[in-house]
Amino acid sequence: MPHEVFLTAVVKDGDALKARAILAGITEMKERHHYLLVRHMERDPSNRDPKILNKLKEFQKERSPNAARWLEFQQTLTKQEYVVREHVDITQEVSSAGNDGEISLTFHPHKVRLLRWSDIPDPPGKAFPEFITQRRILEIADPRLGKILSDIKFTPSSISIEESYKWWQSNLEYALTRIFPISPESAPTMATLKPVAPLWFLYVRVQNDSSPDRMKEGHAALSAVRERLLGVFDFKAFDRRVHDTRVMQPRP
Repeated sequence: MPHEVFLTAVVKDGDALKARAILAGITEMKERHHYLLVRHMERDPSNRDPKILNKLKEFQKERSPNAARWLEFQQTLTKQEYVVREHVDITQEVSSAGNDGEISLTFHPHKVRLLRWSDIPDPPGKAFPEFITQRRILEIADPRLGKILSDIKFTPSSISIEESYKWWQSNLEYALTRIFPISPESAPTMATLKPVAPLWFLYVRVQNDSSPDRMKEGHAALSAVRERLLGVFDFKAFDRRVHDTRVMQPRP
């Protein structure tokens, strides 16, 4: 299972344009503007019969790249805490709606959905600097995702639209991201959406396999980025409990 290793900085809304110009300059590429519909998924607490997860074993019979991933997903759900999200790219839907039109969240059955499982971040230690966060991840792209999650009793706990500007350099991804919470009862428009806070999060990340050598390469690459951007972006050390689903977070 691969690891995601990343840096995090906070950018004030008023500084977003300047940040985008800086990131375009250091990566020497034009930004790519994306919108994702994000559903945070949780298993129904009243129906956690472990036998329900056996339905995922049926995918072992398929001759597809996802078969092994679905089995791995089934195994992780029985062992530990986790975060599960469903991602759907809605960039085209937002563009078609314009500023005042309703953003369609009714998709073609064959539109690919992405399941993203992420582990609680690894505890800090001597293996990597405190300003680096790393965690195991598992991603599965499958148009059947909505039905599969429903079959194993996962339901959305919250829904949001995630807006991102992205750049790439070698194996590093730079993503400037903000989040708009939405209500499942109403069709959103860009004119009425309000971000969670007047700020953006800057993530600089790399995905590697979990071998010691590859992990060290990722740490070195991110440390070099932090050193290069010292005084431009403040990459902070975040408490890993922010990502820990076993800790109850205050709700607004």
